[in-house]
Amino acid sequence: MSKKKKAYGVEYLFAALFLVIGAVVAGWYLTQSSVITGISVQGNYMIADDDVLAESGLQEGEHRDSVVFLDVIENVERIPWVASAHMNMSPSGNVRIRVEEEDPIALLVDGPRNALVTDSGVQLPVILGKVVDVPILYGFDVTGQPDTLSGSHFEQARDFLTSVREYPGLYAMISEVMVTDSDGVVALSDENTVRLTFGTGNFDDRIRKWQAFQSQVIPEKGMQSVRSLDFRFRGQIVARE
Repeated sequence: MSKKKKAYGVEYLFAALFLVIGAVVAGWYLTQSSVITGISVQGNYMIADDDVLAESGLQEGEHRDSVVFLDVIENVERIPWVASAHMNMSPSGNVRIRVEEEDPIALLVDGPRNALVTDSGVQLPVILGKVVDVPILYGFDVTGQPDTLSGSHFEQARDFLTSVREYPGLYAMISEVMVTDSDGVVALSDENTVRLTFGTGNFDDRIRKWQAFQSQVIPEKGMQSVRSLDFRFRGQIVARE
């Protein structure tokens, strides 16, 4: 046998050995990556990690093939505070569940009962120890269970609150909101407890008038003597002392 043939034989042997080792490593890697090695939750503040993990039903050591990701997402999205959920699994087997929580616009107060409410009217449970800085909204029933508010009064309150949130400085001044048949949306400012009447509709224009009043009049005259401001009238602000 020539040296050339011997060289080819050695090369073939090493190539075959390399393929076998590669297959073993690839098989081990695929086996490892198809098993859940860890689970983490991201994006949550109101909801505890344990609540998300329990609702997901996932377990470390579980094989990837036995998990239906869409079912896991649907389970997590059943949690009242979860607006949406997403998940992915890394090659090393780490599962990440990312949740987007609901964004409440007000705290409903109905006697001893209370609940947070979103702009779509969904009532959310208040979670002890979790702070949400939103105005109090009076005049609506709190059912004590997941429920959705509707009706013209809630629509007016929602439209006002979503509009005034575009003005963080003004929004931070509002402590309470209610809707009446006669005056529409009425808010109380936590600065000197001033009654602010916004009526119904056209809130952007009326909020801009409030902003102008705050920036142009208050620096000169202050709020000490002002008891109420009415923004319902075109081209003017009615101030009562």
